[in-house]
Amino acid sequence: MTTRKIRGVYPVLGGLLALLVLGVIFYAKSAFKTDNFNQRLLISAFKNASENTLDENGVIHGSSVISARLKNKAVSESKRLTPFKLDYSTKDSFDRFIFLRTSEEPNEVKLAYSIQATGKFTQDTLAVATDLFGRYVDYKVSLSSTEIEVDLASHSLRDVSFKLDEREKTRRAYFNDNEYHYLFSQEAQVDEAALARLQLAQESTLSRDERKALIIESLETGSQAERNAFQPTLNMHRINQIKRSHDSINDRYNAVAAEFGSEVADRFARTWENQAHWKNKIADYEKYRDNLSKQAIAASELESALREYQSAHFTDNEIKRLKVIIGS
Repeated sequence: MTTRKIRGVYPVLGGLLALLVLGVIFYAKSAFKTDNFNQRLLISAFKNASENTLDENGVIHGSSVISARLKNKAVSESKRLTPFKLDYSTKDSFDRFIFLRTSEEPNEVKLAYSIQATGKFTQDTLAVATDLFGRYVDYKVSLSSTEIEVDLASHSLRDVSFKLDEREKTRRAYFNDNEYHYLFSQEAQVDEAALARLQLAQESTLSRDERKALIIESLETGSQAERNAFQPTLNMHRINQIKRSHDSINDRYNAVAAEFGSEVADRFARTWENQAHWKNKIADYEKYRDNLSKQAIAASELESALREYQSAHFTDNEIKRLKVIIGS
C-alpha cells in the first residue's frame, strides 16, 4: 500500500516540477528578452537542473545552479576587461581609431568607440574613456572647421606662430591639464622646437651652411621626443656626412652598413651608383660640347649636333634635367 502511494506521488511531483520549470523558463524569457546571453544561460541552467531536480529529501536545487553559473560567467567576463589608462599612447590609439573611420560622421565614430570600449574597459573606467574620446573627436572637428591645423613647412614664421597659439587655446578648451599633458605635451614640445628652428632658418645674418649646422645641432641636442620626430632627418644628415667623407662607394657602403645596417647601405649604394652614372653622363656631354665648340662650324650645325647627341644618350626626362643643369 505504501509503495503504491509513493509510486502515485512521483508522477504528481514530476508533473508539478515540469510545470514549475516551464513557468520559470517562460518568466526568464520575458524578463531577460533584451539580453540573449542571460536568456540562453538560464535555459541551459534549468535544463541541467532538471536532470537532478530532487535530492534524497525531495529539495529542488535549480535556483542555486543558475546563481552559480551566472556568478562564474560574470567573474570570467570581468577578468577579460582592463581599466582604461590615460598615458602617452592614448592619443595615437584615438587617432588610429578615427583614421579607420574617416568616412563616418563624428557621432557614428563616437558610438563605434563606445561599443568597442564596453567590451574592453572595466565598468568603473568605461565612462572616463568614452567621455575623453568624445571630446577628442569634438576637438578634431573644431580644428578642421577653424582651419588652424599647423603646417611647419610654411615659409611664414608669423603665420605658423599664430596657428600654434590658436591650436593651443583650442586644446586647453577641450582638455584639463592632466589630459593635455598626456595627449599633447610631447607634440607641443616638438612644435615649439621646430618653430625655433624655422626662425633660425630664416636668420639672414647667417650663411646657409651656418644655419644648417645650427639646426642639426638643435635636433641632436633636443629632447627624446624631438629626436624621435626628426630621426629620419638626422639619419639622412649622418649618411650625407659619410658620403662626403668617402670617395669610394665601397667605403661608403661599409661605413653606412656599420651604423644603419646592410639593407640601408644597399639602398644608398644603388642611389650613389645612379648618381655617379648620371654625373659621368653630364661630364661626357660637356666634353662633347666643348670639343664641338672648338671646331669651326656654324652655330646651327653645333646646335643640331648637340640635339642628336642628347637624343642618342638621354631619355626625354633626362634631357629636361640636362637643360636645367647646363642652363640651356
